[in-house]
This record gives sequence, C-alpha cells and structure tokens, in this order.
Amino acid sequence: MKEKVVKMIIHIIAYIVVGILSGLLAGLLGIGGGIIIVPSLFFLYTFLDVGIATPMHLAVGTSLAIITVTSVVAMFLYEKRQAIFWHIFKNLNIPLIIGGFLGVFISYLVSGEFLAKLFSVVALLFGLYFLFARKVHKRSKKPEKILTIFLGLVIGSLATLLGIGGGVVGMPLFIMLLRVPNYSLIGTAATATFITALVGTLSYLITGFNILGNPHSIGYIHLPSFFSIGLISVFTVSFGIKLADKLNVKILKKIFAVALIATSIFMFFK
Repeated sequence: MKEKVVKMIIHIIAYIVVGILSGLLAGLLGIGGGIIIVPSLFFLYTFLDVGIATPMHLAVGTSLAIITVTSVVAMFLYEKRQAIFWHIFKNLNIPLIIGGFLGVFISYLVSGEFLAKLFSVVALLFGLYFLFARKVHKRSKKPEKILTIFLGLVIGSLATLLGIGGGVVGMPLFIMLLRVPNYSLIGTAATATFITALVGTLSYLITGFNILGNPHSIGYIHLPSFFSIGLISVFTVSFGIKLADKLNVKILKKIFAVALIATSIFMFFK
C-alpha cells in the first residue's frame, strides 16, 4: 500500500513538472516539449514498474498527443503576432504529412529498445547543435523548393518516429540549411510541430489499438499522462511566449542543450 502511494506521488509530481516545462518550451522555442516528455514518460513506465508492456512506443504516442494540444495553442498565439513564415510552410505541409506517416510506419517495424537508442543519438546531436550553434544571417532569397520539401520529409519522419514533434527537428535544420534567424522561425516551428504531432497521434492511435498490456490506454496513448500533462502544458504556453520577449533565449538554449545531452546519455545506457 505504501509503495503504491509513493508511486502515485511521484507520478503527480512528474506530471506537473513535465507539463510546465513542455508548455514553456512550446512557447519559448516552438518545439512542443517532446524531447522532455518522451524520456520522462519512459522513466515513469519502466522504473516505476506500472505494468506497461510497450513503454517506449507508449511514451512516443502519448508525447505526440500532448504536443498536438500545446502546439496548436502556440501556433494560434504566434499567428496573432504574425510570426509564422507561411511562404516556407506552404511547401512543407504535404512533405510533413507524408514524412509523419513514414515515421510511424518505421516505428511499427522496430523495437522499443531501438527507438530509445535512436532517440538518445538524436537528442545528443541536437543538444550539441544548440550548445555550439552560431548566429546566422538571413538569406537574401527564398530557399529552393526542393530543399524545403526534403526537409519536410526528414522533419516529419523523425518527429513521429521519436515522438518529439517537428519543431525540435525543424528549428536547427531551418537555421543550418535555410539560414533563417531563430526567432522568426519559432512560429513556423510550432506549426510544423502541430502537423507532425497530429499525424503521429492519429497513427499511433490506430497502430496500437490491438496491443494488449497497456492499461488505461487507447492505442499507444496513455490517457492519465495525456490529460494530466496536456492540461497543465496548455496553461503554460502563453507564459513561454511572454518569456521569449523578456529573457535571453541564447542562454536558455545553452541550458536546454545541456539537458538534452544529459537526457541522451541516460536514454542510451538505460
């Protein structure tokens, strides 16, 4: 009885902390928070031994469902500020959707252990990028359409495969390859996050529908985690956007990068 109470308390605290952080990240950087949600849920489902049969797949599916909610709020708020580059996004939507379905299809074929290892590698790469990235100058002309389409496919595939949303993958790729300044792409990153998260959520609902051994779940979406973290994160998105105007985002990215690297090490050796 005492052990159950302790586990419940840990869950409640974790849901509150993860909900706050994921909402803030969605507002600050437009990345949805999946890079925090996935390892946190994976930890809860494995270390606390709550009887989850497919912890990594469930963490990914639940993360995408939560990100769908937070990213649509962030997208709406950034659109009010006219901070979405629609001329880039119009070439991204179809590739994002196709890539999103491709990522889910791949996840259906691989093991949870493989996903965890891949997640750790991607987290490490983007952690190093955010830690050492330099400021870039805006392009004098629009990016080539073929490059934008290719990025959409890559972003969509990685986002739904790992449950991290399109923003965390898209932001550094947009900056490195399209060379557009960070802040002007936050709204676009949030939009890409919403599209990939929505595609991933629907797909993980379907592919995990007949999977047994995941209590309190529909498909690969764990309902208690979704409602708890989702509700909290929705209320913190707007605070993240306001903080983006006041805080030194460069310093925040460095802190976020260190957290990513630490998370990648934890996930790889789990």
